[in-house]
Amino acid sequence: MRAHVLHEPELEFRAGNRHIDPRYGISVFGPADADSPAAPHQIPVALVGPAQAIDGIRSWLQRCQNQIDAKDTKPGQENLHQPFPGFSIDAQFGAELIFDDSLVREIPERQLRRLARADVISATADAVEIYADAARSLVETGRCRVVICARPDELNDRENHPPSVEGAAEHEDDQDEREAGGDFHDLLKATALTLPAPLQLMRRETWTGVRARTGGQAARPLQDEATRAWNLHTALYYKAGGTPWRMQRHSSDLATCYVGVSFYRTQSGQELHTAVAQVFNERGDGVVVRGGTAQISKSDRQPHLALTDARRLLLDALAEYRSTHGHQPARIAVHKTSNFTPGEIDGFHEAADQRDIDHVDMLWIQRRGAPHLYRAGQLPPLRGTTVQMDARTLLLYTRGSVPYFRTYPGMYVPQPLLIRSASPGTDLLAAGADILALSKMNWNNAQLDERDPLTLRTAYRVGSILKHVPSNARIATRYAYYM
Repeated sequence: MRAHVLHEPELEFRAGNRHIDPRYGISVFGPADADSPAAPHQIPVALVGPAQAIDGIRSWLQRCQNQIDAKDTKPGQENLHQPFPGFSIDAQFGAELIFDDSLVREIPERQLRRLARADVISATADAVEIYADAARSLVETGRCRVVICARPDELNDRENHPPSVEGAAEHEDDQDEREAGGDFHDLLKATALTLPAPLQLMRRETWTGVRARTGGQAARPLQDEATRAWNLHTALYYKAGGTPWRMQRHSSDLATCYVGVSFYRTQSGQELHTAVAQVFNERGDGVVVRGGTAQISKSDRQPHLALTDARRLLLDALAEYRSTHGHQPARIAVHKTSNFTPGEIDGFHEAADQRDIDHVDMLWIQRRGAPHLYRAGQLPPLRGTTVQMDARTLLLYTRGSVPYFRTYPGMYVPQPLLIRSASPGTDLLAAGADILALSKMNWNNAQLDERDPLTLRTAYRVGSILKHVPSNARIATRYAYYM
């Protein structure tokens, strides 16, 4: 076995300029779609929440129109934290938030007091109904692009230790899978999937910079203000229809459709379904396709699809790809959270053959159980470190020490991904480079070193929301509604 360190993937910004860091790229060049007529230069936002929270959010967002200084860092580590450039027409984003008093829905205090007195399940259901009705009345006006909802402090559901901004990374591998933690978030997003505009949830800590105590104990420190501003405004720009950055694509690269497949249980817990997030590298946009029923295999205790369901799932994904791009991809990369059965392999190949697509890579990406590497010195292995274990197995560190930061930015020992190919012709190093690049495509977080590729991150998040939606109900296909 021999270790190999992949180059940090570059991202594409305005006018084709490239850099490895999303924050630097936007600060110097601007968003990838800045020159496009469809870029969201003016973003009308609606606000839902208690009166005091609405005032606080609006005040902080107006503060974010101007530059916010970066957190102090050690000498030599200035790239670790960068100033937020401001969000206005004249700043690097080239976009501004538009506030309108008619696009505000205040939640009365008496309704919030009722939430505090009710049991958790009833209070969560009531809060979702209150907020969903308010959001619906706002988006039906056709005058807002994003609805910002202030999460009610009175709601004591299972969201006890969330990140400071919805979806923002906490740089802790044991916090990556929080899908069971957010009943209000997931239920509200599920209820709002048919609305004409996506939602953005915010907690009080985001605009106040003060973490509330939970259970009588002080919680971990918040991210610094500039980082919170980066994460929130990048998400708002994307949800309004913008493309903050794109994956780099060389002219010789095949047009690729990346499909992430993961599984979720229905709310009753009795039936297992699939969730799919597909990412178009040409645009950097994501489209969601819901699959059929999966079954737990008696041999490996993992969820799997029947051949016909696997074929239908990929055909539906390819149909969405074609409707977006106007053509079929030349290559398909399927990323899955469980191993591939012969039926799944045949089903995916049949779908590709039906669409005359010759190149299909099928990769099982495991988040746990991979062996660890040890590097001489005090820092963990470099991000991008790979070891080919055998002809079809690759170990990949998507978290680790980052030379650009001159440190390891995490708090715990980084966990590598174990990548197993179900396709004999797959170039594992090329597949690892793809996964490393996809780990930077999270528009909820402007940090460059996410652990999961977006194909799987979206699938996890989509599943936690779709489990609350009836199987025959219409859903939004655009990923912005799920993040």
